[in-house]
Amino acid sequence: MITIAGFNTSLDRTATTDDLRAGGVNRVRDVRTYPGGKGLHVALTVAALGEPVRLVGLIDEPNRSLFEDALGPSGVEFHGVPIPGRLRTCLAVRDGSGRTTEILEPGPETDLDTRNRLSTRFLDLAAGSDLAILSGSVPPGFAENIYAELVSSLRKTGVRCLVDASGGLLRAAVDARPLLIKPNRDELADLVGQPIDGAAAAVKAARDLTQKGPEMVVVSLGAEGALVVRGDRAWRAEAPRVDVANAVGSGDCLLGGVAVGLRRGVELEDVLRLGVACGTANATSPETGWVKRADIDALLLRVRVERMA
Repeated sequence: MITIAGFNTSLDRTATTDDLRAGGVNRVRDVRTYPGGKGLHVALTVAALGEPVRLVGLIDEPNRSLFEDALGPSGVEFHGVPIPGRLRTCLAVRDGSGRTTEILEPGPETDLDTRNRLSTRFLDLAAGSDLAILSGSVPPGFAENIYAELVSSLRKTGVRCLVDASGGLLRAAVDARPLLIKPNRDELADLVGQPIDGAAAAVKAARDLTQKGPEMVVVSLGAEGALVVRGDRAWRAEAPRVDVANAVGSGDCLLGGVAVGLRRGVELEDVLRLGVACGTANATSPETGWVKRADIDALLLRVRVERMA
């Protein structure tokens, strides 16, 4: 079992326009709305690969059936903690040049009771899991050290924890020594305080981080693929070329594949290969995070992995 804290669930809305103009009138088409949030994307990827997965996150009553009807048949066991307000909405607009602009709400303000129920539900479910994942932002009201506290609690029970976050959430979590962190290039640069100008620089920065806390670092590099560092080993995977429909959420799907690889105990390079195949599969679909097993399997054969010094 893999248990995921995707506390800041959302309604994801996607739309297409020919020309996105700041300060102007923008008319969109192909508008779609479906359950979202980074943790939800990770959970869907794990489920698509046939592994048991639970997701803990906020839910409001108007959208509870939408989430349960979508996630249950997909293989995700959803544990929604109710809030009196409304979930946030995240908008992704793809323009005629292929660029996607994201507009992300922060999420509803949470009181102490809601924060405690989210944390307690996650820790209770994660206690019997093979892996736990802390994914994405947290709703307003949580302290920046919440992920660090959850990692420390899980370490005491022997549960291995993966973290995908940014800013203060990620910086605090590093010191709590999770099994793995998954920054992108910009998040890695922020962590180490210097630009990451290539794969070699990313490997060095990731290796420095493993001396401080996490056992492994996976760095997502967008269209350039990803790399993983563990001890003196480093591997880089090159993403196969595909027609990109929507790259939003590809890092989340990459993490889902990595988590499944770790749960299955495959070799490090194959963990990365599976992650990159999942991230690439997401990019070929207009729906964020809703990957298909057949697409992942087809892309897996095309992911090229090389050892780095």
